Amino acid sequence: MNTKEPTFEQRLTRLQEIVATLENGNSPLEESVALYKEGLTLAAACREELERAKHDIRVCTENGAVPFEPEQEAPGDEV
Repeated sequence: MNTKEPTFEQRLTRLQEIVATLENGNSPLEESVALYKEGLTLAAACREELERAKHDIRVCTENGAVPFEPEQEAPGDEV
């Protein structure tokens, strides 16, 4: 039994399918409500994953923002 979580891309694709179906307007009310709930869950999962990625990028950027060469002391700043 494979219980692997869907990828971000898979969630986004499914969310796009749901939006297209709901925009079509040809689904029965119960099905539309079920799709809407599924869409909310998918959107929340995508948002969480994007926030994690944003955090990871921020951490990498901040840790990698060290100057390549040491700063030169300005004249008169001798200790």
